[in-house]
Amino acid sequence: MKFSKFKSVKNLTSSEKEVLEFLLNNNNKVLDLGVRGVAKANFTSTSTVMRLAQKLGYSGFVEMHYKIAEYLIKNDSKTETAFNTEEQLINTPQKSLSKFAKLINSQENDFIYIYATGFSTIVAEYIYKKLLILGKKCLISTGGDSIGVFENNLNNIDLLIVISKSGETQQVIDKIKMANDENIKVVSFTGNSDNTINYLSSLPIVCRDDFPADDYNQFSNNFFPNVLYIFERVIGLSEKI
Repeated sequence: MKFSKFKSVKNLTSSEKEVLEFLLNNNNKVLDLGVRGVAKANFTSTSTVMRLAQKLGYSGFVEMHYKIAEYLIKNDSKTETAFNTEEQLINTPQKSLSKFAKLINSQENDFIYIYATGFSTIVAEYIYKKLLILGKKCLISTGGDSIGVFENNLNNIDLLIVISKSGETQQVIDKIKMANDENIKVVSFTGNSDNTINYLSSLPIVCRDDFPADDYNQFSNNFFPNVLYIFERVIGLSEKI
């Protein structure tokens, strides 16, 4: 496999090139092998693997893995260039998007409440502003806000929208449980099918997240733009209903 696109590849030793070739051809099992496993598979030392990461301009073994994974995704000849809804969803039928669109249209007098923490807050704020422009009554809060913002408005909320990449954010789970106790409908955006938030939600929507282990959002991440894309698709559907 060609790897001429990588930084400083001309300065690599033959052993380092062999390790890089191994990483490219076995990317799906590299994290499980770890530095020692990769070194053993290539009959070299762990220092060679770590030196390779440094020469390629990465902070360590894990970042090197994710960057190589990103490179492979971009250069996979089998990857379709068309950006369509089906590719951005996981185990979520199209009819779920139509249901979400109908829920948005049905909100006339009660509030739609949007909640998220961390990087998901950016997406939540976009959804909040978009719904406001469409004339919907909305409230929003994030991890830094008092829980009273949510609790004191429970009687006026008919729909709760939450975003959580992991699907296990405790603050989000707590809000959903309170909403369920009050028979408030819950739409959730998460990055995987098997998580607590999905099970608790009235309408779970799972957006593709090719780097679920990237908890700190350090690398190129498609989950957040996928949520925005799917949400805009829902808005488009709501205009046709």
